[in-house]
Amino acid sequence: MKLKPISKAILAAAAAAGIMPFAAQAADVNVYGLVATGLYYQKTEGADNGNVGMAQYKQTPTDSHFGITGREDLGNGLYVGFQLENGYSTDSGAMWENDRLFNRVARLYAGNSQIEVSMGRISTFTCASDPYSVFRKLRANMTASGLPGMAPATMVFNVGEMDNAIAFRTNGDDGFFVQGFYSNGSSSEETEYGWSNNNHVIQAAFGWTGQSLRIGTVLNWERPSSHTDGTKPRKNETTGIHILGSYDFGGPAVSAIFYKGSNDWRIGGAPDMVSMIKGVGGSTNYADSEDGMDLTVGFVSVGYPMGAHFFSAGLGVINADWKGISTNMKETKGTAYQASLMYYYNLSKRTQLYSGVSYSDGDKLLDTVDRFNQIFGTVGLQHRF
Repeated sequence: MKLKPISKAILAAAAAAGIMPFAAQAADVNVYGLVATGLYYQKTEGADNGNVGMAQYKQTPTDSHFGITGREDLGNGLYVGFQLENGYSTDSGAMWENDRLFNRVARLYAGNSQIEVSMGRISTFTCASDPYSVFRKLRANMTASGLPGMAPATMVFNVGEMDNAIAFRTNGDDGFFVQGFYSNGSSSEETEYGWSNNNHVIQAAFGWTGQSLRIGTVLNWERPSSHTDGTKPRKNETTGIHILGSYDFGGPAVSAIFYKGSNDWRIGGAPDMVSMIKGVGGSTNYADSEDGMDLTVGFVSVGYPMGAHFFSAGLGVINADWKGISTNMKETKGTAYQASLMYYYNLSKRTQLYSGVSYSDGDKLLDTVDRFNQIFGTVGLQHRF
């Protein structure tokens, strides 16, 4: 991602106005981002007609975003920096989250040539977004897309961006790496429930990155944000493991992800498990259960560059087994498959045309979920700056 220096005149004017009192002294302050727009088609199984529209946030291969970053060298190999990033919809210009100025990243970090430590709002390791994405570091998704039916993050443990987080990583592009992440949940949880009952998330990752082979593991632990109120049981903690790897053959490349999770309270980042398992008559199975869902996920993808062209394909399968209360539920187990094709044409180093299509099909328990039973297609343009 290429960064562009902010004009000194703009910084000087902002400093004079009192908006950025220290901006003029910043050694390296840059703006960056991506603008993506296009059209999409989406048809859910059983629907008479599909939906066609202009792509919004989460409906393009990479989400539109705008960021500011800065870094200062402190001497003796030490540095300190910041990163502030917001997601938005190009169809309306609206921020993705109205109550957050920087919903994707808001962090202050420090480090040296060996290690970096960050604090703030940070994405977990199983997101596709920087700064600490293990998926991206290991090139685990060759489709380079977060679209429906294409992204492994929609099937595996993925809690997205977390408040009150601290993370570290070892620096270096090649060789052995270690990363750690901890979040104490959201500010509202901290105020209402106190430290001990927050939605804690812990991740640890380690692996190897080489010129051709990249391989690693991510361990996950989460205390759900459903709290004991004297009438409902405490939900059991989620645990899981990702095993990821990729191999570059000097052009064509292949990647794979395996995930095994216990007591998951979501599939991917979507909060639709409540409706999935409530059963006939609207029983409160989700709220009343101590045990969640066991998940087994496999995902493979391939990529092939040809000059300005890049072709990719992905195939994923998920097995879900609900272990909690099953009152009035016809099914407690289900399987879903997703297959996708993605194409990019590089107009320049920063501008791409894209097109893609995916097909998802769920069975039994997962036959009731729209996102696992649909056809999705898209075409558009994205530009990095």
